[in-house]
Amino acid sequence: SFLRRTSTWIWIARFKLGLGLLILILCYQFIKDSSQLFIEGKGQLQAPIVNSRSSPEQEQAWQQTCEASRRDNMHRPPPSSSSNNNTHSLRHETKSDLPEKSNVVACTIAIHEQPYLTEWAEYNLHVLNIAKLYIYDNADNLELSNWTVDSASMSIGRKGESGQNGTNNTNNRESSRISITHYPGKKQQGPAYKDCARRALSEGYEYAFFTDVDEFLVLYQHNSIMELAVDYLGKGDEDVHVDVEVDKDGKIRGASSDPPPTPFQTDRNETRIVGSLGMNFRTLGNNCDIDYEAVPVSKRFQYRVESSYPMNVFIKSLVKLKWLDLDVDFTDPHFYKLRKDENGKQAVKIDTNRQVRGGSLQPMRLYDVAAVHHFLHKSLSEYRKKRDRGGGTTGPSMMLIENAKKGLDNHGKPLPGGNIYDDEVWKRLAEKVPSYKKYDA
Repeated sequence: SFLRRTSTWIWIARFKLGLGLLILILCYQFIKDSSQLFIEGKGQLQAPIVNSRSSPEQEQAWQQTCEASRRDNMHRPPPSSSSNNNTHSLRHETKSDLPEKSNVVACTIAIHEQPYLTEWAEYNLHVLNIAKLYIYDNADNLELSNWTVDSASMSIGRKGESGQNGTNNTNNRESSRISITHYPGKKQQGPAYKDCARRALSEGYEYAFFTDVDEFLVLYQHNSIMELAVDYLGKGDEDVHVDVEVDKDGKIRGASSDPPPTPFQTDRNETRIVGSLGMNFRTLGNNCDIDYEAVPVSKRFQYRVESSYPMNVFIKSLVKLKWLDLDVDFTDPHFYKLRKDENGKQAVKIDTNRQVRGGSLQPMRLYDVAAVHHFLHKSLSEYRKKRDRGGGTTGPSMMLIENAKKGLDNHGKPLPGGNIYDDEVWKRLAEKVPSYKKYDA
């Protein structure tokens, strides 16, 4: 009897021990998976909007550290002229006209971006010669109903109304170069971009550049984005083709964003249609500024960071719309799935070296043809507000919000002030829209 009782106790103890170990393993796996999701931004944990303002002493200490770092790494002394304190008007006069052959649109989604939107719009309309801007207002209440740019009329609509009202004919490209659509809701960047692509196609446009309000495309070898599009993507039925290497499974060398599990083995060579062009970010520093100033961002921030900065590996895409796959969700703001041609061959994305690339990244950081100047950080206070708002595809991230409160970037490093002088955006804008030159006075 004693032995039986002892045996029973032993089995009970073993059962409890096993159950405890199982619970520990499950808890560990849950914490691990949750942390990974949080860090990678996949299914980002939602965070409440918080007051990210720190004490003046902390901000002053951050600024001093930032400026000291810039002095140690400065590549060129600052220019003698500096921006003044004039209020940045939301209206500028210009006599620039729509180029007759422009057939490229820009798609963007914005929330609380009024202080920056006119500068961005005028740059795209008059420097890049974008034919039409499709702006999706992501605020809960339509914020841009009274916003305008003197040089372009607008059409305003609601989500589901094709972005236009009954008084504007959006097929008349001369009379309506800006379309604003109210598009509230969380994580709406992908759906908005997809809607933009559909509308642009239906209105007869051929190319779309998917971009944000803090991004300015700089062209080094082309006079307009239309020239760039025709050069790399072809015009109409005259598509551009590129030679590719294909393995026995039909995969294309360079087309995957993930490292292959085994070395790529070429089975055959083929030609593929080019449907998209990816161009690298060129991140601007924050000039060690703490607060917003009512001066154009391309005037305020004229020092970029080193090319090796991690965010510069990301690309933005210029797409030939007829090759865009509109049957799938747009889940990544940096690249888009392309459809197959009549022979069942997938169209491909290339970089400015005309090499096939896949995914959101181009680690080589190519800047000889074009670069997307990214005013990611702006001042410390503006960057904190940006992180409180959250990304258009991921929403707010508690990790990024906490980093911003400490003056740290996405990677937990001090926000960069910038150390390489670069006024390319400003020079182009002031040349095409002369009223901006008042900020050089």
